[in-house]
Amino acid sequence: MKKLILFTLIFAIAHSLGFPSFYHRSSDIHVEIAQTLQKCDGVELEMVRDYPKLSMVTLNKNQNKPNKGFVLFGEHARELISPETGLHFVKKLCSENEEMKSIKDNYELRMIVNLNPLSREKVESGDFCKRENENGVDLNRNYKSHWSKEHDPEMVRTAPGPFAFSEAETQTVRDELKKFSPHVFFSIHSGTLALFTPYAYSKEQPSENLSNMMQILTEVREKHCETCKMGSCGHEIGYLSPGTSMDYAYDDLKADYLQFIIFRFPIHSHLKSITEAQMLEPKSMPSNFQKSNPPITNIKSQKKINQINYQETIPVLPPPPQMPPDECFKYFNPEEKEQYDFYVENWSKAITLSLNRVAEQRQTQQQA
Repeated sequence: MKKLILFTLIFAIAHSLGFPSFYHRSSDIHVEIAQTLQKCDGVELEMVRDYPKLSMVTLNKNQNKPNKGFVLFGEHARELISPETGLHFVKKLCSENEEMKSIKDNYELRMIVNLNPLSREKVESGDFCKRENENGVDLNRNYKSHWSKEHDPEMVRTAPGPFAFSEAETQTVRDELKKFSPHVFFSIHSGTLALFTPYAYSKEQPSENLSNMMQILTEVREKHCETCKMGSCGHEIGYLSPGTSMDYAYDDLKADYLQFIIFRFPIHSHLKSITEAQMLEPKSMPSNFQKSNPPITNIKSQKKINQINYQETIPVLPPPPQMPPDECFKYFNPEEKEQYDFYVENWSKAITLSLNRVAEQRQTQQQA
């Protein structure tokens, strides 16, 4: 009876929240990309997996461009804003602005805009805390690089799977990366503000191209996210993450140049002080803390964001109850259309800037 009441309560909450009309459902993302590409020279959409249905956007496929980039969106289902940013980036790619012209002239790109579609559908139906794939596996713990079957029970929703590459989604990423051998790799997430390089499994810094990666990240932070954490993921974030796409792309593929950036989105100022471990499974903060730090509901400029110090800390609190679905949505995704528009545009520009800087660096290296 208690289980029935709990299920009814969760369903009622989810139903009352609804799904914001300015977000896209998984099927709509695919359709909208396909419609956009009908009038977009050199950009194509292809199916790369039948189940779950995974599609990949390609730019200048097999055109022997000097640079090759791979961008991955939507590894974690509840981070809805990540695929939304991917969709926005694809639309910008089909525009006529000068920055995108440089990418089209200098890059072969491949992008999976929605890597976790089955679980995203559950999020769209109200399960706003769903992170893992349909098998309960955290896709960003399922890659071969330093994969471990052991995981900290305190780090909930991070099950690595029965073995490395046990999941169809990560198998697809692996296969496409191996075929493509990109020079630069990006994975886009949400939850806090950070720009990261490898490694995630260790606190050690990478030995290849670190100064070049940090140079680009520094410019991204100055122009798009002044309060971002920046540096080696395992060192900066406060916990270690074996089996990530970042470390796999950097270590196992042995690319000549590879950069990794996670874009994470600030949503509520009252959540700025929870620990990094709690970010994986958001917890409720004390009610008096929430009242003294109200959520941001109107973001009109980057300046307003930069005035907020998201990296403040307070003494670690005992683990409070798990967040209800509505708080999960607020934590990982913008609630208001104005916020949504700002974030997808801001981070599309940041990805564009990063790609162009990588191309410039590689050209300088080749001319030296």
